[in-house]
Amino acid sequence: MNTPHSDVLVHVTDALEDSARDRLLERLGAEQGIRSVRAGARAGQLLLIDYDRRAISALGILRCVQAQGYAARLVGM
Repeated sequence: MNTPHSDVLVHVTDALEDSARDRLLERLGAEQGIRSVRAGARAGQLLLIDYDRRAISALGILRCVQAQGYAARLVGM
C-alpha cells in the first residue's frame, strides 16, 4: 500500500537560538499537511519534517521556512 506520508530534511543556514527555533517549529507544525517537526538533537539547524504529500510538497515546506525569514535548503533532494 502506498502511504501519502513522507519525510524531508531541511537545513536552515542561519544559526537559530532556542526561542527562534521553537517559534519556527511551532509555525511549521501549524501548516496544513505537516504531521510533525523535529529539530536535530545535535544540530538544531536541521529539521526533520513528516508530512502528507497530498496536502503539501517538500518545496512548499521549504517556502514556509523561507517565508519566516530564514535561508534554508532541502537536504538530499
